[in-house]
Amino acid sequence: MRKTVLGFVVLVSLLIVPATATAASVSGTVTVDGGPADGETVTIAPLDPSNELVGNETETTVEDGSFSYESVEGAITYFIELEHQGTTHYALVDDGEQPDFVLNDTIDGELVDENGTPISNATVTVTSQYGPTVTQTNATDGSFTIGPVQPDRVYTLEIEADGATYERAVSTGDDAANTTFELPTPTTDRDALTLSGGQPVNHLLNVGPTQNGTGLFVVETVSVKNGADRPFAGDVSFAVPSDAEVVTGMVGDERTSVSQTNGTTTVETMIGPQETTTVNVYYRLEDRAFEKPVGYDVEQFAIQFAEYDLTQVEVSDNLVEADAPMPMVTSTGPLEADDQISVSITESNQSVASDQTDGGSGASEFPLGLVSAGFVAVIAIGLAAYRYL
Repeated sequence: MRKTVLGFVVLVSLLIVPATATAASVSGTVTVDGGPADGETVTIAPLDPSNELVGNETETTVEDGSFSYESVEGAITYFIELEHQGTTHYALVDDGEQPDFVLNDTIDGELVDENGTPISNATVTVTSQYGPTVTQTNATDGSFTIGPVQPDRVYTLEIEADGATYERAVSTGDDAANTTFELPTPTTDRDALTLSGGQPVNHLLNVGPTQNGTGLFVVETVSVKNGADRPFAGDVSFAVPSDAEVVTGMVGDERTSVSQTNGTTTVETMIGPQETTTVNVYYRLEDRAFEKPVGYDVEQFAIQFAEYDLTQVEVSDNLVEADAPMPMVTSTGPLEADDQISVSITESNQSVASDQTDGGSGASEFPLGLVSAGFVAVIAIGLAAYRYL
């Protein structure tokens, strides 16, 4: 009787003690045409419903054509990355779904100009449908082969040749084999460019104090469209004050080369056919006043101020205070390229010393990365609000 009672107690105890939860294991496979992928690295990134990483990425390796990983609590999808012979492949699977990589296709082709002549010394970068880079190769004689890659996928080829960038989409299958890509010769004709887009204007100056407050730092931006049927690979020019110290130039979010001669700064620019992008020049002024030509014929021109309010600012008669939530002036009407605009800050803003260091030579340097990022935020918020007022 005592043994029966003891056995019952043990059974009840096992039933009421909660079982320790174990993570489910998910298996995946890798099939490579012409050879195995054993020993290759697989990286697994668990993602929540907002596509944010849950916990940490994990790594495993392929063994006997398969790999496995543990599911993660809170993750609903998994972004999986497979490295194989200099190429990287990707899969996005739901929680519990088995990822299968099949690498049995190739992308090969020839790069030619409009006359059918092979283009040498080109670089081809392949990106997946999810965005990341698969691989990069050099087409030294105009031809290239990339593989193995996954079947029934759309890949983007970013081709750099003759100082220009071209994009072509390729679907693996019949059209990915022995494809000829004709790349029209880029134009350097500035007449192909027009000011276009921009919110709310396509020519904008952002003006703020240098770190020590005695001078100004200016980010001048134009929004430019290439109306040609081929890439534009040339210079975009800016009329800057004669005493400007040019720091850098940017096209979109990429830094680029700049040169300066007699009050004109040119920014090396590449714009795809029928594309619009922003071109920026960053320059420093020793004083808190400047005068310069507009540089372009514009319907509307604007200047936005950081760290200053409009009670501190005097501007030329062709500029007027804008009805905007941030300190801004706009042109009173269309301006021509040779029209002069001027700005003068009447008093120093003493609250500027944001990250002074030791007070030596570095104290006069402008904190480019920090304040440039601030300018970007100012532009995004201020101009978006101004547009809808």
